Amino acid sequence: MSFARERSTGATTIAEINITPLVDVLLTVLIIFMVTTPLLTKRIDLPLQAGDQGKAVEPRVLGLSIQDNGELVLEGQSLSRSGLDQSLRVAAAGGPVQLDIRPQAHSSYDNLANVLATAQNNGIKNLRVMSVTPD
Repeated sequence: MSFARERSTGATTIAEINITPLVDVLLTVLIIFMVTTPLLTKRIDLPLQAGDQGKAVEPRVLGLSIQDNGELVLEGQSLSRSGLDQSLRVAAAGGPVQLDIRPQAHSSYDNLANVLATAQNNGIKNLRVMSVTPD
């Protein structure tokens, strides 16, 4: 059994890539870039307040100690949780504040988490947790 191949005697077809849609897309993208580029170079003048010679405002540093028994001491004053909340709210309203938190070695993490949440709720974003090194 032999298989015969068909031989075409007519014209052969040439497979080509039609680049017309590619050119259309590229020209469209080029036109979009040509239109949008001048729009990106426009300047917007914003009125800025005159600063005091470009000096950065130094934050007021508050020291908070968390004792082993859960007692909170802010700048040498013992406070309750509600007292701490009120003190931090007043301090944050007066300008930028940096809160340095010093938990004692055996204070619970829950106390630290509550202090961090209280500071965050009162708008204090600059927080430092400092470790106490034994002498």
